[in-house]
Amino acid sequence: MNEAKIIELITSGKQEKAFKRLYKLYPKMEKHICINSGSKEEALDVFQDALIILHRKISTGIVENSFSCEGYLVTTCKLLWNNELRRKKVRTGDERGLDKLLHEDDIQNLIEKETQFKTIEKVLLKLGAKCRTILQQFYFNALSMESIAQKFGFKTVDAAKVQKYRCLETARKMALESTMLNTSTFNEFTADTKTEKL
Repeated sequence: MNEAKIIELITSGKQEKAFKRLYKLYPKMEKHICINSGSKEEALDVFQDALIILHRKISTGIVENSFSCEGYLVTTCKLLWNNELRRKKVRTGDERGLDKLLHEDDIQNLIEKETQFKTIEKVLLKLGAKCRTILQQFYFNALSMESIAQKFGFKTVDAAKVQKYRCLETARKMALESTMLNTSTFNEFTADTKTEKL
């Protein structure tokens, strides 16, 4: 799928042609929804809603060089369907899912976070094994610096923090050089995921 072409079509007002290309993903999402308690009619509704959200995202003009229309659309469909399943439970009288229902802004924020996670993972895969593991343990598994120091054999917690800082700077530099992610987004991700400082 030519991501750049799809973005170009949408930004130039030719969304019908862009949607025609994106509909190639529909069978995949229909299958996902149907095997997760949905129908073909519901799958079509979800897919069309996801297309609208994708269109809105691209129309703002704020997309990274690495932006994937396919990844964004698939993630959006899955989040929308999970939310619809919660609605179904509430409709049948099961109010336990009521507090978990997401509004449109919540869904949009989740989509952005999912996209950031996937992009960060691509950067981490390019790091050395030790740096990659340290950052994964800290940001993805929420392991404390004390635990990381012990796990990786650092003499002090401060030594572990210094190593984590160096790894993070290397990751930022790689992200910037590869144009996969700008540094402001990288900083936002790491700040939102974990607030512990050196």
